[in-house]
Amino acid sequence: MLSKHEYDILELPPDDHIRFSLKYRKALYFISQAAIWAFQLYFLVRLLLVITTPQQTWQIWLMLLVEYIFARIPRHDQFLTVSASKSGQSRPRDRLRLLGNDHLPRVNVLIPCCGEPTDVVLDTVHAACSMDYPTIHFRVLLLDDGASNALRDAVASLRSQWPHLSYHTRGQQSGRVFAKAGNLNYALFELQPEAQPEFCAVLDADCVPKSDFLRATLPHLLRDPQAALLTTRQYYYNLPDGDSLQQSRAHFYTCHNSELDRMAAAIDAGSGAVFRRKAIVDVGGYPTFSFSEDWQLSLMLQGLGYRTLQVLEPLQFGLVPSSLDGHIAQRNRWQLGHSQQPSVLFSDANQAIPRHLQWSITFNGVLIILGLVGYMVGFAAVPILFASGNLIPASSSLIVQIQVVLAVLHVALTWTHGLVQAAHTGFRIAPFAHLENSWLASTHILAIIRFHCVSNKPKGSFVTGSSANSWNRMMELSKYKKLRKDLLNNGLLYSVFLFFAILSTFLLSFYGALSSDYAAGSSTTPQTLLMTLLTTVAWPPMLHIAYLALSNLWIPVAYLLQRPEHPERRSRMVTHATGIFLPREDVQMKLLQHSLPPLGYLNHYILVPVVLITIFTIAVTM
Repeated sequence: MLSKHEYDILELPPDDHIRFSLKYRKALYFISQAAIWAFQLYFLVRLLLVITTPQQTWQIWLMLLVEYIFARIPRHDQFLTVSASKSGQSRPRDRLRLLGNDHLPRVNVLIPCCGEPTDVVLDTVHAACSMDYPTIHFRVLLLDDGASNALRDAVASLRSQWPHLSYHTRGQQSGRVFAKAGNLNYALFELQPEAQPEFCAVLDADCVPKSDFLRATLPHLLRDPQAALLTTRQYYYNLPDGDSLQQSRAHFYTCHNSELDRMAAAIDAGSGAVFRRKAIVDVGGYPTFSFSEDWQLSLMLQGLGYRTLQVLEPLQFGLVPSSLDGHIAQRNRWQLGHSQQPSVLFSDANQAIPRHLQWSITFNGVLIILGLVGYMVGFAAVPILFASGNLIPASSSLIVQIQVVLAVLHVALTWTHGLVQAAHTGFRIAPFAHLENSWLASTHILAIIRFHCVSNKPKGSFVTGSSANSWNRMMELSKYKKLRKDLLNNGLLYSVFLFFAILSTFLLSFYGALSSDYAAGSSTTPQTLLMTLLTTVAWPPMLHIAYLALSNLWIPVAYLLQRPEHPERRSRMVTHATGIFLPREDVQMKLLQHSLPPLGYLNHYILVPVVLITIFTIAVTM
């Protein structure tokens, strides 16, 4: 049907994987509510028992802290689901298309780059110039902070075919701090054509847009005058099979940001963003107090009353770093950006930002970094807890029973929520995907400490995942040097140590409980043995946390055993009749795989109800 707005906007049927997933919405809402109340009851009872127990030990306090650490993100997701379900947006964002060729809004497509390989940048430029949109209504601006003569000459030769393409540079900016934000602000404030566009789009140098990118994104902003920015999910066409390093960011896009989108508070993920130029100019352009300029821009816009949206359609295809070095460098950059958020309070350049918004941005950054600290402490504490003895107050069997029953309820609802949340996305994601790359927490904290306390000249130019960049040149090293670099420089040695420490202390703790019972002989009753197991190695939250820790720390172990093969990008692309390189159709379809029927990764959940029912039965019959 056509909208009644000024522009002709066509509403397309929803994608099948989104339509099928909607049937889980009510279940997800009620399970989220139940999980929230169960945890609050459980944690309150646990806290009261820990405070009042005569057996005050550091183990029971540490166990309580670690339980809270690993419950924090699922609870955040649950609260998001509840809040989003009460908002006006009751279902995923519609698929819209802007029709016609006359009187369309003017758009500047900004492509910032800085040192990426010329062929990578030109693929993006070609696809951007060839988008299905009248050339008199949009321009493509290549913003080159690398001052590349090859790019300048290539653009000059292309202008006869695409007169709406232009090349701009501020000179050599490679390695400068906040280069991308400064580059985009250069386009917004210093490049002054006769008529400024109403909208701007931003594409990373290695993100190729589909031909209908503008027609699919602009209608959402045209329909909602209060919407200042729309971000699109990034799909990566060079992901290795299985995505062993969790580079797709599936949880962020399909769980976290999708719920925020229902509340018109989505977070911009960088490439593929479209925004109202006036709104961005009015807030002072892209913020330069943090590397994560896209994240901070979203917070600023929301704090000033604007709406920010997300579209899950596959409208752009980018590259992930093809080495562990590149992956860690990219993730470190994001976390460094969050660690810089408190600096918004202290720079004169940020005086235009209202004080309440400065504090909001600061708290957001502090909470994110505390989350990293939490995971670092949580993973390290698991083997200590397994080896330490009683983990909960156990002054009587009744006290243990109460805690075990509530713990089983809490853990069961946590797993149920993870299962239904995965099914609700409509995409294939792993259970507890919110923990993606949590095994890198200690690496991020070390990078933050080095950045703020050691480095004199911080680098701000982290630009692409292309194998041509220096951090992806490990393929030139010998196997021994690769292994040494990964173990020592990239922190894998610590992760591998933790993995085997957790596994060994779990087995030793279980063996220790059984062997102590055997040594005690007839003086120990089966009830005493069960009490010992339930308060140590078989404590339900401890088993749950051990599963989370081992499944995530297994990622670097598996990486060392078999490094993932990132396909060469050209092997995933095909030349279209217009000479544009785009990912092949089969590659695009693979990125849109549906969940495994009917509810996702069921094999991860087979033993959980058996274990929980067994523990519950033992507890209530002691």
